Amino acid sequence: MKQALIVIDMQNGFLNPESPLCIRGARATVPACARVITACRRANVPVIFVNRAYRADGSDVEHTRYHVWAEGGRPLTPGSTGPLSVENPPEFGRRPEDYEIVKPRYSAFFQTSLDLLLRRLGVDTVLLTGTTTPNCIRTTCYDAVSLDYQVVVLADCCSSNTEEIQQANLLDMGNIGAKIRSSSDFLTGLEDGLLSIRPATMADLDRCAEIEAACFPKEQAASRASIRDRLSVYPGHVLLGELDGAVVGYAMGPVIGVPAIADEMFANAACHDPDGRYQSVFSLAVHPDWQRQGRGRQLLNALIDLARLEGRQAVTLTCRQEKIAYYESFGFVNQGTAASVHGGVVWYDMMLRL
Repeated sequence: MKQALIVIDMQNGFLNPESPLCIRGARATVPACARVITACRRANVPVIFVNRAYRADGSDVEHTRYHVWAEGGRPLTPGSTGPLSVENPPEFGRRPEDYEIVKPRYSAFFQTSLDLLLRRLGVDTVLLTGTTTPNCIRTTCYDAVSLDYQVVVLADCCSSNTEEIQQANLLDMGNIGAKIRSSSDFLTGLEDGLLSIRPATMADLDRCAEIEAACFPKEQAASRASIRDRLSVYPGHVLLGELDGAVVGYAMGPVIGVPAIADEMFANAACHDPDGRYQSVFSLAVHPDWQRQGRGRQLLNALIDLARLEGRQAVTLTCRQEKIAYYESFGFVNQGTAASVHGGVVWYDMMLRL
């Protein structure tokens, strides 16, 4: 099963009471939606925002909605900000790796590229969240079933203007084969397969050295002594991933004051500057026994989240050419050939601005 999270119409123009299109129950679902979005990113489940936007002249507004839209301040125009805007809530923390599709009508599939995107991603199960349940969620559900997707509706992540409308539509979608689940139930199942991520301690030295040696050629791998120094100086920036009590990988790197990693930093843990603007990535490593399961993505996202929490300006790393596309999928931008000659190969500087 390959899932994708679809977040429908969770925009100021539908959430804010100042908007004529506000759905009364929508704002209350933001915290639950935010938790699901965060967990799906950690689990490498694609997050797809399906949003609504109307031309400023109203030429593409549904005729049944036009007068309310025109007389209520013309909400949801492209590029708008404020209470009537197309913006998603800040709690969702939109990421470069998230997808966005603008839909012209209720269903997320109607005259959009959603079906093509899902098939390119290998998705067979859609997780529906957003507003409103009787219109956009329901029509998307019916179209998804018609297109042979499995459908899961996260009930407390969807909203209606009344509880009666909400329950009636959830019942109807359940009756045609959609699974109706709570976000807490969904998250419990999802997080069973997630890594437990924690800062390293000196007791983890041997395991870290073992994983480093298993993942990198000898001329590129950090020595046990270098790893020991890193654990001594900046253990809070060495994030370990555990599965069933076993450390399966890590993401590590000091905070530095310059935007690019220099070769001399790899052997000098003193390069760590707690007040620096850049979180570096010296190593992203998953033991071969646990590779190709999205574990590296979970670890790197955890280090990126830490950098955001600490108010860093960017995350910086160097990589081989064959890894450029992988890091671009996180939103990193190729800065060109690096000055590094580490291991006697060509490296590229990559940066993710936060």
